[in-house]
Amino acid sequence: MNTPSPIPSSPERRRRPGRLGAIALAGALALTAAACGDDESDSTETTAAPAPAADAADLAVVLLIGGPANDGGFYQAMVDGLQSGADSVGGISVTVREKLATGGDAALESAVREAAASGEFDLIVAHGFDLVPAIGKFSPEFPDQAFVTSLPVEGNPANAGVYLSVFEQIGYNAGFLASQGTTAKKIGFIGGPGLPFELAAEAGFREAVEKYAPGSDVQVVYTGTFEDPQLAQETAKQMIDSGVDSIWNQQAAGQSGVYTACAQATEVNCFGNSPYSEAVNPEVVLASTSSAYEILVPLWAERLRNDTWTSVPDFLNQANGGTAVTDATAAGSAKLPGLQAAIDAYRADIAAGKVTVTPVPPG
Repeated sequence: MNTPSPIPSSPERRRRPGRLGAIALAGALALTAAACGDDESDSTETTAAPAPAADAADLAVVLLIGGPANDGGFYQAMVDGLQSGADSVGGISVTVREKLATGGDAALESAVREAAASGEFDLIVAHGFDLVPAIGKFSPEFPDQAFVTSLPVEGNPANAGVYLSVFEQIGYNAGFLASQGTTAKKIGFIGGPGLPFELAAEAGFREAVEKYAPGSDVQVVYTGTFEDPQLAQETAKQMIDSGVDSIWNQQAAGQSGVYTACAQATEVNCFGNSPYSEAVNPEVVLASTSSAYEILVPLWAERLRNDTWTSVPDFLNQANGGTAVTDATAAGSAKLPGLQAAIDAYRADIAAGKVTVTPVPPG
């Protein structure tokens, strides 16, 4: 595979002329004031404030997301991960622009174009499949602007980086969890629109179930959306009525409906899809899959500061901790006393290279 060349150094992108222009102006005022001080005229001497030091390492990042920043799942994981990573690296400011999808495709495109045209940001992070077309549209128009998004961009423009969750590994983690404690050997997977990355997660899920609960029947339903709690609740209830006793979901706002259905069926084990899932229903969620977006920030910061931004993808996988499972919740430890020990053993197997997941070709 050919490695794209890094985008060149750009004062419009990295140095934000408005910010450094203000610094230069302050410095000029200071020099002027000093010169006036040597003049014997009767004019009042004015001392300008000291010019702020120009910190070329300071980076400004904007995160664009289609849904709410506090959705308790996909979006919030990136919001918190990006901020946590920025705090750890230092010298990075983060702006979040949320709920962009409520205005449809036009609003998504407008958000990308306005962020790029402003010249205010060193990096535009477009988190979610719904923003990818807009990045494909505007990245050629703003070749000196660094973009990064969660799925590949058509044409692979050099200034559009990509971070890819290995979704079959996310699904495998989920299948491992959902296999814990099942007695009926009927396990449910609830997705959204049925996008390619969901299908990859389903493949990993099935593979893990076959290993950790061999012979189990896996029921899969794609509701058509990530955001409808009522529909997700109805889907989960139908699964439970058919005998499913363990469920994992890939829903966003819709996940609350899954947990409501589980709460009404105490024999069912219910697992979440982010560290925030427990807060949605702490009496029901036994453990969750998780994504650690913060591991991306040092990589991005180094490239931006060294002018080596490229479209070569970064991966969130089991090996680097980008995809993982949480500890058992209090409810999980109470309902399944062996759950935490199983999680610990699973993590040890990953660290030892004993967990292998069949790759799913992109599609």
